[in-house]
Amino acid sequence: MRESSLVKTGVSGLDDIFLGGIAESNVIMVQGAAGTGKTLLGLEFIYRGITLYNEPGIIVVFEGTPNKLVRDATSFGWNLAELEAQNKLKIVFTTPQVLELELRSPNSLLLEAAAEIGAQRIFIDGIGLLRPVSNTQVPSSGAGSYRELLQQLLEGLNRENLTGMFSHEVATQPDSHATLEMAAFLADTLIELTHDRRSRLGHRSVEVVKSRGQNFVSGTHTLKISGGHGLEVFRRVQAPVPTNLAQPTSNAKRSVIGVQALDDLIGGGIYDGSTTMVVGISGAGKTVLGTQLLREGALKHEKRGLLVSLDEHPAQIIRNAETIGIDLQSLIDTGAIHILYDSPQELEIDAHYNRLVKTVEKYNIQRLVIDGVTSYSTALDDQRSYRDFFHALVAFTKGRLMTTFFNYENPELFGLSAYMPEFPVSSIVDNIIVLSLVELGTTLHRSIAVVKARGCKHEFDTREFSIGQGGINLLPLDKGAELAPSALESYSSVMSRAPTRHSFRRAAAAGER
Repeated sequence: MRESSLVKTGVSGLDDIFLGGIAESNVIMVQGAAGTGKTLLGLEFIYRGITLYNEPGIIVVFEGTPNKLVRDATSFGWNLAELEAQNKLKIVFTTPQVLELELRSPNSLLLEAAAEIGAQRIFIDGIGLLRPVSNTQVPSSGAGSYRELLQQLLEGLNRENLTGMFSHEVATQPDSHATLEMAAFLADTLIELTHDRRSRLGHRSVEVVKSRGQNFVSGTHTLKISGGHGLEVFRRVQAPVPTNLAQPTSNAKRSVIGVQALDDLIGGGIYDGSTTMVVGISGAGKTVLGTQLLREGALKHEKRGLLVSLDEHPAQIIRNAETIGIDLQSLIDTGAIHILYDSPQELEIDAHYNRLVKTVEKYNIQRLVIDGVTSYSTALDDQRSYRDFFHALVAFTKGRLMTTFFNYENPELFGLSAYMPEFPVSSIVDNIIVLSLVELGTTLHRSIAVVKARGCKHEFDTREFSIGQGGINLLPLDKGAELAPSALESYSSVMSRAPTRHSFRRAAAAGER
């Protein structure tokens, strides 16, 4: 649909759900229970129309007073009184009965008022109240029917070229259900707002049920109400729709990681656009590896990095990195590395994903580390949301040929019975690296193994590593090196629960030579 044939609501994120805006001449109805944000959406529709698109508007309210409306709007930074003084807005406080007479009158004062200010938008709050009060039931036809009243209203708006938005409260009374169904049937665009509970947290959502004459993004999307701003809609997490099928999601270029330990194990580097899952228990060194990956990428390859964390605050990440000689702060100050932190207790996955994507696009991020994939599964209510997030993120990063690392905490302490998250991702990611702790005698040793590396001739040995100045370093093999060799060489099955010592290895190796 052409951009010029769309009416933009101006509400942050909502026009994206409509793929640019609502089809011109569509009548919009917003339905939902009390407190879901219907009135606020209508106010912002009018306010943004005036301030962003120079389209004067009218607000019709049956309950409350204009003073309260103006007061409430002020908390979001909307000065309705000033717009009224500029003759760009008119707030009409009336009753359903009076408005009904207005609609039946050949010379409607309401439409005259709209013509006086050149109104292009109108919001009527509480369209369900517009019905003959003498009837106990709403008839489907007849002179006083609710349907007839709505049709008269829609015809009048169409004559005056007004884009109309109505709100209707979802209630339990039988007559409310009847008016709701009738209004939903006559409306061209139907938006449903909900407010439910997830555990003990409140969650707002918005869904476009229908919108005649156009496509839109289906499903429920997160809705947030922010003081000083208004409504924000965040599209549900889903894999991006490819706009250019010729755009590759991988290429034949291999780049060194910059962390010598990984480059040695993987065989010189990984492909641009690849995704890597780093699996390990708490304390194995996943976060250290992540910060090292970002630092080396920024310093040696001029690749801007982003660290996303739900577990540790940025100040703590920076402090811990400094203790092993990794200076993140200076790279953050220059914009070479960014840190995005969200608390898992209040995580809104749609809003979080939107923030992540916007950060990547704004700063042209080329290397991404998600530190704490496990925290997403504990913060979200269902595995479907978890899977959608992971699949969408992989598709997004591959579309930009970003190098991405996911740190996943495995609950096993000694030995691995499984090393994947609750849903299978081994076929999704390109590379899998396992970090572990091995108990030899009374000492814990850190080990690393590359389980999978697509298109790479990687080592299949389990190697011991240390964490010191600069990050992770492999311990040398016993080949006459001056440094102490790795203790793991004398054991087999080091990733199991019971590593076995084998004393014959050196003798056998000597015999082969």
